[in-house]
Amino acid sequence: MEGHENDVRLGPLEKDGEKMMSRLESGSMIGILSKSEVMYVFRLNGDYQCFIHPLGAPEGRRKALPGDEEHRAVVKNLAALADQLFEIEYQPDMHPMGVMEAAERGIIEFLDMIGQLPVEDHDFMA
Repeated sequence: MEGHENDVRLGPLEKDGEKMMSRLESGSMIGILSKSEVMYVFRLNGDYQCFIHPLGAPEGRRKALPGDEEHRAVVKNLAALADQLFEIEYQPDMHPMGVMEAAERGIIEFLDMIGQLPVEDHDFMA
């Protein structure tokens, strides 16, 4: 697609651990949605980088896991626990934070479009 080489591409991914790991190994980032939190996982220097935060929130946390077989199994098992998986394709020279920001906008729009955007907790006693 001419003129779209630098786009961040987002698509739903089947909840299959091996397929998810294959996409990670090929350079994609994976968005793992669980309730109203999303975890972005990608490979950097052989390790798994995991950035976790509530959808649309500015705060979050990061955890790096070694790229060994034990931690590969941990990451692979996340597919079965997820509500939804997303494959995020991007160019290797793109900054991961920008990729996550663009992907999150797409995830929120997608969930809203299909009527599955998580509802915030409301305090009905207020």
